[in-house]
Amino acid sequence: MTRYRLACAAFCAFVVPSFAAAPQACTAHVVFAVAAHGGVFSRQNEGAARLDAMKAALAEARTALANGERSVDVVERIVKGFEDSGIFNAGKGAIANAAGQVETDAAIMDGEGLRSGAVASMTLLKNPIAAARLVMDANVHVLVVGDRGQAYAEKLGAKIVPENYFANAGHVTRPLQQEMPKPHGTVGAVALDRCGHLAAATSTGGFEAKVPGRVGDSPLVGDGIYAADGVAAFSATGWGEFFIRYNVSKDAADRMRYAHQNLGKATKAELFGVLKPLKAEGGLIGIDAKGNVGMYFNSLGMFRGYATEREAPVVAQYEGAIANKPKKRK
Repeated sequence: MTRYRLACAAFCAFVVPSFAAAPQACTAHVVFAVAAHGGVFSRQNEGAARLDAMKAALAEARTALANGERSVDVVERIVKGFEDSGIFNAGKGAIANAAGQVETDAAIMDGEGLRSGAVASMTLLKNPIAAARLVMDANVHVLVVGDRGQAYAEKLGAKIVPENYFANAGHVTRPLQQEMPKPHGTVGAVALDRCGHLAAATSTGGFEAKVPGRVGDSPLVGDGIYAADGVAAFSATGWGEFFIRYNVSKDAADRMRYAHQNLGKATKAELFGVLKPLKAEGGLIGIDAKGNVGMYFNSLGMFRGYATEREAPVVAQYEGAIANKPKKRK
């Protein structure tokens, strides 16, 4: 890990903090896995910085999981790092709405007990995913929104920043149109830890020039995020309205739970069977209870990567759907 930090100092030093030891380390099982995404896209673009950031985050997360870190902590820290980097559409790099204001959404879900927390339409939170975690851990509510929800999150300990902290504040590039919004790097992570627990986290600034107050799928349990122990964990990206209408993440999990479909079949059924005919672009990353990873999308590309106890981090931008094909696990 030290050698990797030296090679990636520009990113790792401030985006992926060292993982703290958990009070009760997860070491019961050998198998673990982690995956992350940086959003789907419809046009070719230079993605080296995002791929480097993702590989660094996955390397740190792989070490953390091997050392017994819990999945819910791992996914939060990955996404928090992406928010801080300023190179994804989340946190510091979140894009502005039609009024030039940054509004962020985020959610986190722990597959153990289906615990979850989320924030939406946040305007001054430094790390929306950390605020979502605080909401979850308060164990009172699941979703808080707007200025009053932001005040609640701040009371719980969420960090507030000035508007000029956000790189795209005040910047509007086009008026809202009735067409496929151009995705710009929603981020997410899923993980299976050595206790066998699954977790997921998603964070976004939404789509370009959105109507002020619009909330997409990212902070909604079952739509942009879902995690259930014994089944799977999912994080979604793409045209949020369709993920909401078709409850995509939960539906994929239900295909696995009730129809006994495997991770790949269930995920592809949603993306290509449900969304593609509607011309709704998007992607899903997922991990099942056995540590199998799936990363699928129906657009030109998706920034994505994964790592397991057997496999060092692998990242990709184009080249269609990718899933790991591990050797038979004991």
